Amino acid sequence: MKKKNVIFSVALFALGVLITLAPISFAKVCPVGEKVMKCFWTGRVVVFLGIGTALISAIRFFIASNDFAFAADFATAINAAGVILFPTAIIGVCGNHAMQCNAITKPSLIVLGILTLVVLAVDFALRIINRKSEKKS
Repeated sequence: MKKKNVIFSVALFALGVLITLAPISFAKVCPVGEKVMKCFWTGRVVVFLGIGTALISAIRFFIASNDFAFAADFATAINAAGVILFPTAIIGVCGNHAMQCNAITKPSLIVLGILTLVVLAVDFALRIINRKSEKKS
């Protein structure tokens, strides 16, 4: 097992766990009251996307195939894009800017989604470079 594969798999797993935990722990969405707010549904979807990211990276940890890693990176990138888009454009969060979901949850999810995309971009670039160097030798 290559060291880079382990590092990127563990980093993506940690980000997946953080994405999963964000709406239910450190960046909570609004509680359900008389009315279910938009941020509640955003939180539910993001938990699902975080679980998917963590599972894909856990499987990626055990499978060292370069082709599988490319496919796993693509699937994780779709999840990361969803983590950014659900609180901003698709479902959204509460309209009141003073609410916790707007002040903490939304920025936290955007940052976690961007971090995931950055890790994926670095991993993808290194894999392309390695693939080109393997073809030359």
